[in-house]
Amino acid sequence: MEESAEKFKLYGNQAGTYAQFSGTMTAVVLFFTGLIITNLDNYDPSVKVPVALLIVSIFGFLYGTLLYSNASEEVSKYNENGFLRAMYLGDTISEYLGLYFLVISIPLVINVVTEDMFLRIVSVIAALSGLYVYEFSGYSIVERHFSARHHIISIISLWFGAILFYTQLYGPNFVALATLFGLFIVGVAYVDSRHIPKA
Repeated sequence: MEESAEKFKLYGNQAGTYAQFSGTMTAVVLFFTGLIITNLDNYDPSVKVPVALLIVSIFGFLYGTLLYSNASEEVSKYNENGFLRAMYLGDTISEYLGLYFLVISIPLVINVVTEDMFLRIVSVIAALSGLYVYEFSGYSIVERHFSARHHIISIISLWFGAILFYTQLYGPNFVALATLFGLFIVGVAYVDSRHIPKA
């Protein structure tokens, strides 16, 4: 009984930490998006697409926070399966719809707010190299949930980041590629969500 109580105490701490982080990310991305929207008067697709990605990221982190809060409620009921289910779904939504959309959108936003090529190159290299290291670190959700196929998913997401950066500046089909990226990430999140532990 004492061991079970200790385990649920750890579960509660984990859910609280995750909810706090995800809630902070929601606030940061919301502030960042609001700052961009209020300071721009050009809304062609090269501007609307990065803002749209940020908006999706806000909701990814927001719903992740709600799920982590629900996990805390399951801990108070000593419902381990409910806790694991809420945490799994929270991880899935906050990583794919929150993190991926945020990381890919940052270099696109930098392209909008500055014409300085040095800053643009630094932003895309930092975003994609950081995402690469995270995805292959052993800690990413995609690596943990898709152990056999995570390499393919990771390479495709990094490819989308590089191609979107390039097409926003120089090429056609930017909106179509951004749509494909969004559908790809939502598709991965959907497939992942089908493996949620039973309540």
